[in-house]
Amino acid sequence: VSFTTEPQVALYNGGFENWHQSGKPWYPNEEGVKFWDTSNPGSTAISASYNVTTRTDNPKRSGSYAAKLESKKVVIAFAAASMYTGQFIDVNTSTKVATLNWGTPFTTRPTALKGFMQYSPQAVDNVGKNLPASAPGKGAPDQCGIYCALLTESLIVDNADMSKFPDWENDPRVIAYGTLPTEKSGKTPDGQWTEVNIPLIYHD
Repeated sequence: VSFTTEPQVALYNGGFENWHQSGKPWYPNEEGVKFWDTSNPGSTAISASYNVTTRTDNPKRSGSYAAKLESKKVVIAFAAASMYTGQFIDVNTSTKVATLNWGTPFTTRPTALKGFMQYSPQAVDNVGKNLPASAPGKGAPDQCGIYCALLTESLIVDNADMSKFPDWENDPRVIAYGTLPTEKSGKTPDGQWTEVNIPLIYHD
């Protein structure tokens, strides 16, 4: 039986080599390209020195750069470093609520999200409101979250109302989903890279 398989398609800038600065924020794309975005437009609304997601050449696994995500307190609020496909829409500096558009078009059926990471958890010293029951409390080590989803549409979400986030297991808009198990999000050995392999489970 003859059959044709789909070619493998790597995520754009999956090695995080390409970066540019537009105004205060740094973006993990070439200038003129909108694929990845970060929480930098929100954190730098206060000061240009608060880019919480940046490029780094130490450590790096290959190439010239790696992405460095470092959550930290930004004067009046806590800024969680993040990187996602889609676009940061707006932030209300009074309420600290950020609105995001999650997702960019992808036309093949990925089987897994793969990569390498270093992670150094820190003790939680700033606890927000409306957190899920599984969130670590004050003094507990924080947790890294990595996940990948294939959906039928992009999503408009805000960081203050997690009830509007999709139910990844049951939402009919979710075609496939995978996540890094919480027990694997602990500290990696100093100076070593840990391989991440997140299989995508297809619902349809």
